[in-house]
Amino acid sequence: MPQILFLPDGRSVEASISESILSASLRAGIPHTNECRGNARCSTCRVLVLNGLEFCCPRNEKEQALAAQLHFPERVRLACQTTVLGNVAVRRLILDANDAGLTDQTKDTTTHGSLGEERQIAILFVDIRNSTKFADSVPPFDVIHVLRRFYHHMDNAVIDHGGHVACYTGDGLLALFGVEASKSACLQAVLAGLDMLRCVKQDLQPYVKRLFHRAFRIGIGLHFGQAVVGTVGGGLQERVTAIGDAVNIASRVERANKKAKTEFLVTEAALREVRDQVHVGKSIDVNLSGKTGTYTLHEIVGIRNGALQTAG
Repeated sequence: MPQILFLPDGRSVEASISESILSASLRAGIPHTNECRGNARCSTCRVLVLNGLEFCCPRNEKEQALAAQLHFPERVRLACQTTVLGNVAVRRLILDANDAGLTDQTKDTTTHGSLGEERQIAILFVDIRNSTKFADSVPPFDVIHVLRRFYHHMDNAVIDHGGHVACYTGDGLLALFGVEASKSACLQAVLAGLDMLRCVKQDLQPYVKRLFHRAFRIGIGLHFGQAVVGTVGGGLQERVTAIGDAVNIASRVERANKKAKTEFLVTEAALREVRDQVHVGKSIDVNLSGKTGTYTLHEIVGIRNGALQTAG
């Protein structure tokens, strides 16, 4: 009979081909959460199939409905509805009452899925140049006021071009494009970045110069790559975020602006997506901190005619 390895329990259980993963788990005394008693009315018995996905039966009608509602990745299955024909390894995703509350199946979800899903996305980092020096030379209340004005412009640029603000870093932000399937994620990110630079030059720079006699500049880095996208936080604080090496690369690309004396740098992967739609300045070869090899980065200086229609 097939063997099911349950993690994090480290238990291997035999199961007949007609027995669900949940049934085998409970029979073996594994504390497998199942709020609806295994009737596909909730998602608390869900498991991540680590190995042997090809031995899992196709989703039945009940599981398909819930998987579509909650945007399950292919490897996330309802244990109560899944039987196996061969050896598999699964990880229980709901381990206690706190987990169950965080993954309430009745909660509205968005197309990126609360569980996390691998996607090709455009990852944009923005950072205020010399922010520590600025904060040390301006009263704290004024710093907050400038930051509010800064984030107002940055948020609008991201939202106007179909992106999501994933997090604020104190003196910058991380934005994601392509969270919802899009063929123009990189172009949307480029347009947002150029809007950010325009707002800085037309509003923030003269504003800060007039009030505080200080310079105000930003750096932007963009990378296109694969990351796990999901939601964190609860209630009104829920926010989409991304985890993966692509996020780290985008952050390091942004930092490269300082040495390159540029404002907006993108990786080769990002440029391939928009090469015919942007004006490129200089290109530089750099070593990114924590990464092996040399990366070629390209300066974005403008957009070509007609690119706006493509992004729409």
